[in-house]
Amino acid sequence: MTAKFFKFSAATLGFAIALTFGASISSARQPAGYTQDKDKGEKKEKINKAEEAAYKNVLAAQGADPAMEIQVGEDFITKFPTSKYVGGVYGMLTTAYFSTGNTDKMFAAGVKALELNPDNVDVLALLSMAIPRRAKPTMPDYAQQMKNAETYAHRTIELVPTLAKPATTTDDATFEKAKNDKLALAHSGLGLIDLNVKKNYEDARTELTQAVQLASSPDPVDYYLLGSADAQASYMNGAIAAYEKCAQSGPLMAQCKAREEAVKKDVASGTKLSRD
Repeated sequence: MTAKFFKFSAATLGFAIALTFGASISSARQPAGYTQDKDKGEKKEKINKAEEAAYKNVLAAQGADPAMEIQVGEDFITKFPTSKYVGGVYGMLTTAYFSTGNTDKMFAAGVKALELNPDNVDVLALLSMAIPRRAKPTMPDYAQQMKNAETYAHRTIELVPTLAKPATTTDDATFEKAKNDKLALAHSGLGLIDLNVKKNYEDARTELTQAVQLASSPDPVDYYLLGSADAQASYMNGAIAAYEKCAQSGPLMAQCKAREEAVKKDVASGTKLSRD
């Protein structure tokens, strides 16, 4: 997929990284400094006031300008590379870099985040969608990247129902919306893999339909992909409807309008028969 697919999709990220930001901390590395409790034999962390203050700045930057998130996040990692908070910060940076269209750094941060917490569902969901859109068949590791994306997507779908609502989110509807947006990303990734890699158009239709139905703000690119899957599987009316949705906004308006008209012409002329 081209860069323009990425730039538009940044606007579709309906979930808040804060939902699992704290959870990613638990699997991060032990900070360098700690003391031994002589009575209980337990290790207690030394409180690094500078680290805690820097981390508060990271939390304060969440949901703000992505450039600010990147600045404070990278600054924190530079100063405190062994902090227990690093995993969560890398997770935030993954989303921030995606939002700015810097996909190379997004993938680098995502790999780091998953090394520290393989179950960081925000990162899993985002990469499961982003990898199939970025990777090209000519890449030497293309097959492995598709396997990774598929694994990330299935893990996202497995983890999302188990997420506990964080104390900072009191609105059940907002929490459900955030979870559904994660699922939408995973189904989008699986749909694209089915469409372009496996050539399984029926499964692609199923996955991409779930993607647009679950997303709080459906991605026009997913409608484009759904239209392609429908057309390949001879669901011409479905293809027309999907292309019409895609043609309403986003980077593929012209292409979707042209495809919509082409499918309509084929159906009207009897060149192609529709199964729906």
